[in-house]
Amino acid sequence: MKKFNTHLQKIFKSTAIYFSLIAFAGLVFCSAIGYGAPRTPEDLIEISCGEKNQSSLKILIAYDTIHGSTAEVAEFIGEDLCDRGYQADVRFVANVPDSSLYDAVIIGSGIYQTNWLPDALEYINQNYEALTRVPTALFIVCAAMSEDTPESRESARQNFVDPLLAQYPDLEPVSIGPFGGAVDFNTNQYNTFEKIVLRILGLILGYKDSADWRNWEAISDWTAGLDAQLAEEE
Repeated sequence: MKKFNTHLQKIFKSTAIYFSLIAFAGLVFCSAIGYGAPRTPEDLIEISCGEKNQSSLKILIAYDTIHGSTAEVAEFIGEDLCDRGYQADVRFVANVPDSSLYDAVIIGSGIYQTNWLPDALEYINQNYEALTRVPTALFIVCAAMSEDTPESRESARQNFVDPLLAQYPDLEPVSIGPFGGAVDFNTNQYNTFEKIVLRILGLILGYKDSADWRNWEAISDWTAGLDAQLAEEE
């Protein structure tokens, strides 16, 4: 069976349809997440970091998550920005007290049904005008980014970000970060449909019970680019 799976992976990777299969499976998986188990308190991360002084910008990283991988990405971004001299608050998007307290905003979401999660969409809808007045960046976390390539980034943007921006034309992100997610049958609760889709995805990508596609170096590079852009905004 192991040899068969390895052979299957080689066939997929040696054909032009490989990326299409990954993108399709990622889309289906993202759709499945919407029907998964509700988030638990353990899935949510909220931190504040950075030295409080008048010279450092205060940044909000507001995220929506299902199984917690997006929360961990948000935490990483927040801590990275604090290491770069900013103040940062990482908050589950439904717990943001007042967006006007921040000099810049980063909004992140897992994806399901080819769309952002409901609380993230509600936050953008309620704060749309305010977000157009401060530097705003967006990031998404999805299985469609299981391989971080120019093709996958472009596909993720077209499928998951462009439709959102079409609804909010005055929202002009200073940066957009498409990142991979994670699968873990040992710690996450998946429903039957999710399990079927994830097992099929496992055959294509070569994992059994867990996989983590979050490229932390790429996320740090994205944060560094955001740092440079915010410096230009000052």
